[in-house]
Amino acid sequence: ERSRGLGDVYKRQKEELEHVHIDTISVLILTEEAKDPYMRGHSKRVAQLCLAVAKEMGLSEERQSIIERAGKLHDLGKLGIADNILNKPCKLNDEEWEVIRKHPGKAVEILHPLKFLATEKEIILHHHERFDGGGYPAGLKGEDIPLESRIMAVVDTFDAMNSERPYREPLSRNAILLEIKRVSGTQLDPSVVSIFLTLLERNPHFWDREQGN
Repeated sequence: ERSRGLGDVYKRQKEELEHVHIDTISVLILTEEAKDPYMRGHSKRVAQLCLAVAKEMGLSEERQSIIERAGKLHDLGKLGIADNILNKPCKLNDEEWEVIRKHPGKAVEILHPLKFLATEKEIILHHHERFDGGGYPAGLKGEDIPLESRIMAVVDTFDAMNSERPYREPLSRNAILLEIKRVSGTQLDPSVVSIFLTLLERNPHFWDREQGN
């Protein structure tokens, strides 16, 4: 009984320490986003929408928690990218684009010491893969891409188009819907797109850009 009690205490303390690590990193991301009007609230919105899709798909509570954490941390690798690249008001050149393409790997490097985030790191690493195999960093295709990464790709694409950027205003709702449908099956997993569009129809507040702030 005593050893079981000590085990429970150890487990609880370990979980609390893990939460502290995640909360600390999340604060770093929120602090960075607070300086950038174009990214403010992005990570929180991605986490919320990824969680909603995961619930709709019937993923386990554990997987729901994992994708929510991954959503909060997915752009961690952008912390070291210069503002003049992130906020460039025109098209990136090849060298700048190569810097941007490294941000999933950079996030995994930063999170490397946190062994308990193994699944989250894999999701983050592959959230810019394309369903047709043309993405990065590994060029994974179809169901070789982790499901949670495919969910995040849809959500991240939606939020990017639904947000202001240095080079454009948010796209209209109609333009966003048309674009998501257009890239379904090439850039994005069509089964995830179908579920996400159904959720959008049922939950108009998902369009609210203030929900992540």
